[in-house]
Amino acid sequence: MSERQGFLHRYAVLTATATWVLLIAGALVTSTDSGLAVPDWPLSYGMWFPPMIGGILYEHGHRMIAAAVGLLILALAVWLWKAEPRRWVRALGYSALAAVVVQALLGGLTVLWLLPSAVSIAHACLGQVVFCLVVGLAWCTSPGWRERPATSEVRGSYSLRFLSVVVTILAAGQVFLGAVIRHTGQAVFAHLLGAAALVLMTGWLVWKTAALRRSIPSVWSAGLRLIGLVGLQVLVGMWVFTHRGSVGLRTTHVALGALVLAQAVLLAWEANRGVGRRSWPACAADAAGRPASSRLSGMLRAYVELTKPRLTWLVLVTTAAGFWLGIRADEPWRALVPTLLGTALVVGGANALNQWMERIPDALMHRTQGRPLPSGRLTPGQAQGFGWILVVGGVVWLASAVNVLTGLLATLSAGLYVWVYTPLKRTTALCTLAGAVPGAIPPMIGWAAARNALDPGAWALFALLFVWQLPHFLAIALVYREDYARAGFRMLPVTERAEGATARQIALYGLALLPVSLVPARMGLAGAWYFFGALALGIGFLVLASWTAWARSAQSARQLFLGSVLYLPLLLGLMVCDRTWR
Repeated sequence: MSERQGFLHRYAVLTATATWVLLIAGALVTSTDSGLAVPDWPLSYGMWFPPMIGGILYEHGHRMIAAAVGLLILALAVWLWKAEPRRWVRALGYSALAAVVVQALLGGLTVLWLLPSAVSIAHACLGQVVFCLVVGLAWCTSPGWRERPATSEVRGSYSLRFLSVVVTILAAGQVFLGAVIRHTGQAVFAHLLGAAALVLMTGWLVWKTAALRRSIPSVWSAGLRLIGLVGLQVLVGMWVFTHRGSVGLRTTHVALGALVLAQAVLLAWEANRGVGRRSWPACAADAAGRPASSRLSGMLRAYVELTKPRLTWLVLVTTAAGFWLGIRADEPWRALVPTLLGTALVVGGANALNQWMERIPDALMHRTQGRPLPSGRLTPGQAQGFGWILVVGGVVWLASAVNVLTGLLATLSAGLYVWVYTPLKRTTALCTLAGAVPGAIPPMIGWAAARNALDPGAWALFALLFVWQLPHFLAIALVYREDYARAGFRMLPVTERAEGATARQIALYGLALLPVSLVPARMGLAGAWYFFGALALGIGFLVLASWTAWARSAQSARQLFLGSVLYLPLLLGLMVCDRTWR
C-alpha cells in the first residue's frame, strides 16, 4: 500500500469514527427527549449558534456533529473519485454521500413534522446504514484488504456464507425494532425474540468460523469480535430493560447496536470473500470471469428471486387494501407498516419454500429453469433455511408487533400454500381450488390488523379474491399447459379430455366474479361509485373470460391472464378511492 492509500484509509477510519459519534449524539437526543427542544430547522431558533442549554445542547449539538460528518463524507467521496481505481469502492463512497444527504433531510422532517414515528424510525435506521457504508470504506481501503491465493473448499463453507448473511439480517432487524421501540414503545417482545435468535445464530456462525482459524484467520477473528459485541450488547440490553430511565445505558445500547451491525456486515463480507471452492479476492475475477462484487450481487439477486417479488407485491397490495377498508376513522395507522413488513416476510418465505419443494419439476419446465435452484445459483439447503427464517420471523413479528390474529392468519396462509397446494399440484386438478384459499387470506390479514377481528367485510374480501384467482390460475395453466405436463403437474388443462371442462370453468368463474365483486357495495364497504365501476369491470372481465372459453387458444388465455392482472388492482383501487371520497 502506498503512502497516499495509507492516508486515504486513515481518513476513512476518522470518518467512520465521527459517524459513530454522530449516532451516539442522536441516541442522546432521543434518550433525553430533546427531539423538539429546537422547533425549527436547519437553524436553531433562527440562529447558527443558540445558547447551548438544556435540550438545545443535545439537539443542536447533534446537528453540528451531523454537519461535520456530512462534510467528512463529502470529502471522502471526492477523494475516492480522484484517487481510487476500484469502481465499486467509488460507488460505495457515492452511496454513503447520497445516504447522508437523505439522512439530513429526514432529520429536518422529524422536527418540522413534530416527530412522526415513521420518519423518525427511518431517520434512525438510515443513520446505521450510513455508518455501515463508511465502515465498509474504511475496511476495503485498509492494508488488510489484499488478494489471497485460491483455497480448497472448506467443509460447510456455503452454510457459513449463508449464516453470515442471516446474522447480518437479524442484526439489521434488531436495529429496526430498537428504533420502533424508541419512537412508538411497541415491539418489545419481538425485539427480545430477535435478540435470542441473534445470539443463537451468532454462536452457530462463530462455531462455523472455527474451521477457518488457520486458513483464513480474518474470518475467525471477525467472528470472535462479533460474538463479543453481541454478548456485551445483550448484557447492556438487560440493564436497559430493568433501568429504563438511565440515559447512559440507553445511549450505550444504541452505540453498541451500531457496532454489532457493522461487524456483522464486515464478517459477511469477509466470509463471502474468502470461503468456498475458490477464494473471493478483492477485484479479482472468478473462474467465470466475474468480479467478486458481481458474485455477491448475484447471490443477493438469487435470494430476492426466491421470494417471487411480483407475486409478493400483489399480495401486499391486497393486504393494504384490506387494512384500509377495515380501519375505522378514529383508529391509528401505526399498524400498517408492521403489517406489510410481516406479511412480506411470510409471503416471501412461503414462496422460497415452494421453490425448494418444486426444484425438480422447475428444472423440467422452460419458464422456471432459470430460477435459483434449477440454475444452481443456490443450494436446496440455502433455499429451505432462507424460507423458514422468513416465515417464522414474519409470523413472530406479526403476532408481537400487530396482533395474534394476524400471526395466525399468516401461518394458515403459508401452511396451506406450502404444505397443501404445492403437493396437490402433482396429484389432483383440485389443487387450483386449494391454492385459491391461501391467496385470498392476505386482505383478511390487513383487516385483522386494523380491527383485531374478522367481520363480514373481511369475508367479503376473501370471497372476492378467492373467485378472482380461479380464472387467473386457469389462464396461466392454459398458457403453460405443455410445461405443466412436462413437469407432471395435474392442472386441469393438462388432464385428459379436460379442455372443455377448463373452458366451462373459466366462463362460470368469470360470471360468478361479477356478483361477488358487487357484494362490498351491498355491505356498505363501498358506495355507488364503486358499484358502477365494479359492474363495468366485471362485465369486461366476463367478456374476456367468455372469449377465452370459446377460443380455447394460448393467445386468448394470455389475454385473460393480463386482463386478470389489471382487473384486481383496478377493482381494489376503486374500492379504496370510493371509501376515501365518502
